[in-house]
Amino acid sequence: MTGVYHTKRRLLVSPLDKAMQKETGRKRAVVRKGDTVKIMRGSHKGKTSTIIKVNYDKGVVHLKDIKVTNSRGQEKNPPLHASKLLITNLVLTDKKRFLKKGK
Repeated sequence: MTGVYHTKRRLLVSPLDKAMQKETGRKRAVVRKGDTVKIMRGSHKGKTSTIIKVNYDKGVVHLKDIKVTNSRGQEKNPPLHASKLLITNLVLTDKKRFLKKGK
């Protein structure tokens, strides 16, 4: 993916679950390290895990407890796209994460 960092970051957006939508007043959010997510598509569908790495250059997210064994026998965290995840718990320590737009 080519482009500047602030535009690539906006492409990694996941929907929020119903409880988080009521709490934050938003339907989706940009994923961040430490967020708890549920996998909605693929072979790991239904599993819940924490984000350990967000790669903006490749446009993928790596999760803590999800592992795949490669041909050499090594266990790796498979890359997942943020649109295939559902955010169940947000990291709200950053005061600027949900700033109100406007005056």
